[in-house]
Amino acid sequence: MGAGIKSTNGQAITNASNLAGLLANLDESDVLFIDEIHQLKRAIGEYLHLAAKDFKLDVIIDQGPGARSVRLNLPHFTLIGTAPRPERVPRDLLSCFPIVESMDAYSNEHLSDIAHQFAKVLKLEIDETVAARIARSSDGTPLDILNRIRHIRDYAHIKNSSEKISADIATEALKLLSSAEFEKESDNGRQAIPSEVRREVWRRDEGRCVKCGSRENLEFDHIIPVSRGGSNTARNIELLCENCNRLKRDSIQ
Repeated sequence: MGAGIKSTNGQAITNASNLAGLLANLDESDVLFIDEIHQLKRAIGEYLHLAAKDFKLDVIIDQGPGARSVRLNLPHFTLIGTAPRPERVPRDLLSCFPIVESMDAYSNEHLSDIAHQFAKVLKLEIDETVAARIARSSDGTPLDILNRIRHIRDYAHIKNSSEKISADIATEALKLLSSAEFEKESDNGRQAIPSEVRREVWRRDEGRCVKCGSRENLEFDHIIPVSRGGSNTARNIELLCENCNRLKRDSIQ
């Protein structure tokens, strides 16, 4: 588009002043990208709706009896927002978007390309076979791809391998990682959660704890414990952070 872009997150815009600052600093034809736009408070969403519709901004000057509203003209800009589902966005704000698209999950081909990109950043050489193995073993997210490549790199370093990662080295490293994951999930006779189930749960729960919304130290937790007959299906698994999972275990015990 040959335009500038300013990006932010819905959670970072906590009040109208934050949004006004963003809008006032836009140049003509800029793109304003708001990730997780559904996280905007309703009042802020209404403010953004008016700005995106009429390209005008009402600014309150002073406080108390002397307060007055000044209308500023905004440059024409393109608004792009992301949300897990369209219905999560308030209807009036959603009406700002004449185009609504959805994104599919990463294919193995895309994940292989991402593996190549991360390997290049880490100054490693991997061929198509290694990239494909990393992609197939991952949970379908770029972050997991990066973590697996780092694990392979460290394993290769211990083995005194060169910067070019062979298929054998990658396979050995991934087997160790898979074994560790399996052992972690094998307490009380539990079987490892299939990778396709992990991907579905991660997408459904938006990569955050379903209890507190945290994105840190996430764990795949069985709603009905395996010891009580729970299954390894997506319907029985949810994302919990370590703290919420610990609180749940304490209440069950």
